[in-house]
Amino acid sequence: MRRGALVLLFIASLMLAGCFGPSTSAWGDGENAVKVSFAKDDIDVISTLSGSKTTVSDMQAVGCNPSGDEPDLTVGEGTEISFTGYLAASTFYDTHDPLLGGTEVNYGVTTAVAIQEMSFDEAATVVDGEGARIDVKAWSNPLSPETGAGSIDLDEINSDSESQWFVLGLIPASENVHDGLTAMGEWHQPVTVNGYMVNANESGGGFYKDSFDQFVRADCSMGVDKAMNLDRYFIVVTGVELDGATVSMNGEADDEWVQGDVPFLGRAGFIMFFLVVGIGGGVGAFIVSKGMVLSSAKGTMRTLLGSDGLDKVAQVKEDIKSAKKAGMESPEERKSRMEKERKKEQKKEEKNNAPASVPVEKDSLGGFDLDSVLASTAVPSRGAGGPQGRKSSVVVTDAAQEMEQVNQRADSSSSLPSSFGERRTSSVSSSAPPSSRGPPQQEAPAKKPPVRRRKAVKKAPAEVAEEPSPRVFDDEPEDDFSDFSF
Repeated sequence: MRRGALVLLFIASLMLAGCFGPSTSAWGDGENAVKVSFAKDDIDVISTLSGSKTTVSDMQAVGCNPSGDEPDLTVGEGTEISFTGYLAASTFYDTHDPLLGGTEVNYGVTTAVAIQEMSFDEAATVVDGEGARIDVKAWSNPLSPETGAGSIDLDEINSDSESQWFVLGLIPASENVHDGLTAMGEWHQPVTVNGYMVNANESGGGFYKDSFDQFVRADCSMGVDKAMNLDRYFIVVTGVELDGATVSMNGEADDEWVQGDVPFLGRAGFIMFFLVVGIGGGVGAFIVSKGMVLSSAKGTMRTLLGSDGLDKVAQVKEDIKSAKKAGMESPEERKSRMEKERKKEQKKEEKNNAPASVPVEKDSLGGFDLDSVLASTAVPSRGAGGPQGRKSSVVVTDAAQEMEQVNQRADSSSSLPSSFGERRTSSVSSSAPPSSRGPPQQEAPAKKPPVRRRKAVKKAPAEVAEEPSPRVFDDEPEDDFSDFSF
């Protein structure tokens, strides 16, 4: 797993090759920015790298004048001067510390380089690892790096040294050059810096001096003072030549270097290379490895089962395919299908057996007490009514009461058995007296008034149910008094 993760990380890092560069200043007049207005006779630098806005003016470009017997340097005119060699170290500035002092021109320097002076072809043949190596401890001052242990210590360079060096403070002449100077972030490569020296009303190091004319060659390339073997200059850069790429003032060179450029392949070529070789190779490796695993597994199976066993296995596979085409299913598939059907039927039964949310119908009477209504709403008739506290659905009329009194008097004088009297009394007390039978001395009872029928009032608003009429016992059959006599 760890090896696989490392491989994936390495492949992903290849996609980002050249996409990252060193941190440097911005171009313009904003925070941590530099802007240069370049003309041969007038150079103005506006910088905020010191924390405040600083403007440096009254500077002129110093170019090469190749005409005449010996080339010389000319202030305010001439062509570019070139500094060629092997790039051993570099640094980039996004701020400058004003407490370190020095000239204000330092605030316009965005890049500083240490170049071992030699021809471009000679520098290109230096084997990586065999060139000069500089251990940079601090590089606060663009023209005075502090170096330590390494194959070359710039602090120890003198007239006895075998190598010659340039230490250059680079001031970009245009925005494209400013962006292209990040190409100097890659050390140990051949490089040629094209530009102009700076002439100013200062006597500090790095500015043009008349004595520099003796170091200019016929091709306007700069040589090193043999007495020191180390020269330090401020250079306004107008172009940079790299191995296979160029940084120009306007960015329109055919081989213009841009951030993320890849040597030989270029950006588009690298992307295609990654897609074809990286992704395609990964897919191809997966297919090959899978084939190797299957081949090994087949060999092991052939050893364990033999040729007859393999033939039977192949026949079983063919039978399985034929069965599937014919619509047959394996026990596992059948079990899975039956399980699904069982669950489906179970859900259906649970749904059907679930109690329906039907509203419960209330009793049509709704707890209605008919006796209470009759007792409270009935209008008492004249004379004595029924017994106190009696609640019944039978309405006793006045005639029935009179008849009951007559029967009680007759019962007291009658010789009939007591059981018969009890029977007669209970019958008379709950029903109306017969209209045709009665003692001769008793007046004929008055005509029965009609029984009052009342309707029950329902509490439920759904429908009005008619109250059952009070049951009135009709006259008992004639045979009940067939043997009665006074």
